[in-house]
Amino acid sequence: MVVISTTSDDGSNGGDPTKIQKGGEEQEDNQNKNPKEEDDQEVDQNLAPIRRRDIPVILIESTVALIRRCHYPRLSLVSKAFRDVISSDQLFVTRSLLGLTEPVLYTLIRPFPRFEPPRWYILHRSNMSLRLSRISSLPPMYPGCTAVTIGRKIYVMGGLNVPLNRPVRTLVVIDCRSHTYRQLQSMKRDRCFAASGVIDGKIYVVGGREKRYYDWVEVFDVETETWETVPAAPFSPVASSISMFPVLAVLDNKIYIMDRPFCLVYDPRLRRWEDRGPTSPQRLFWHASSCVVDDLLYVINVPDLAGFGSSIIVYDPRDMVWRPVKGVDLWPALVYIESRMVSFGGKLVILGYYNGSRDVAWCVEVALEKREDGDIWGKFESISRVCSFGESCLFEIARTVTV
Repeated sequence: MVVISTTSDDGSNGGDPTKIQKGGEEQEDNQNKNPKEEDDQEVDQNLAPIRRRDIPVILIESTVALIRRCHYPRLSLVSKAFRDVISSDQLFVTRSLLGLTEPVLYTLIRPFPRFEPPRWYILHRSNMSLRLSRISSLPPMYPGCTAVTIGRKIYVMGGLNVPLNRPVRTLVVIDCRSHTYRQLQSMKRDRCFAASGVIDGKIYVVGGREKRYYDWVEVFDVETETWETVPAAPFSPVASSISMFPVLAVLDNKIYIMDRPFCLVYDPRLRRWEDRGPTSPQRLFWHASSCVVDDLLYVINVPDLAGFGSSIIVYDPRDMVWRPVKGVDLWPALVYIESRMVSFGGKLVILGYYNGSRDVAWCVEVALEKREDGDIWGKFESISRVCSFGESCLFEIARTVTV
């Protein structure tokens, strides 16, 4: 049973839970009290009222930890003390100990077909429905950038400087708890539509520039915040010279890249490439509307070229076979060729369009279950209208972090 809901997109986060109420105290007859009690009472009456900035940090932290993250932008306006707590590492530790961390989905959206800088939106629940809201505190990114997530942070690399029509080498890190950002050391080379992935705690960036063996791959050490090229890493001889890789995935500690008719696989540990041709199992059904969950690649199956009879199919790199996700029949009238699929709280979430209208975003939630016989079953949980843009738009990137 699919629940269809429509939510407003006015950006409201509901009531302000931060208001502090002050109440008076009833005066008692103190005629029978001794002078010492009278002195104490007089002192108490002269005490200054507690101001918001005087609230102990530990009390702010214990209170804020219990509140859902969608209210944090408003809470941060209460005072500097609240802002400091919300952006602190200790709040994340406290929420983790309480089991209150939340998955949060971030997506980059830009006008289409205009090639303008995309802006960040966040998907969150409001009154049991999902809503997509723009994050005004984060700047637009370069179109054609690539991004990875590590912990609570999103690392965004490269892209195209549209006015100058040239790739860039920038690296921006976004702290998703406080919605703050800073620039880190730039890549050694300009890159646009590069492939990227996190393996062994390091960020690998492949391609996005002219194919040259000595700088085609570079790696970022998150601890030292430094880049280095990977020398003597022979690139795939069938890789296209322009090296634009908007479709990629990390499976089994390898970076899978779709490059025109080929599927390329790069193993950073061995610095080795594999070439898999246009008839390879990975290449047959793989496209941008895909994501990895538990080292399995899930893909929107539109149209049903293989006759699976399922809206979602899944690829296991161990046996190199595609299988249908059972229980999810083909969707009517939903356009997912330009959609983005992402793992969100153990579910599959697809951001796309309905009936070909690219100015209104819809979201589909699918719960997954792996049964004892190895089959994977899906269940539609909701289809929701999550945002209206007022013009045709394109989803560039979707990433989930835990905060």
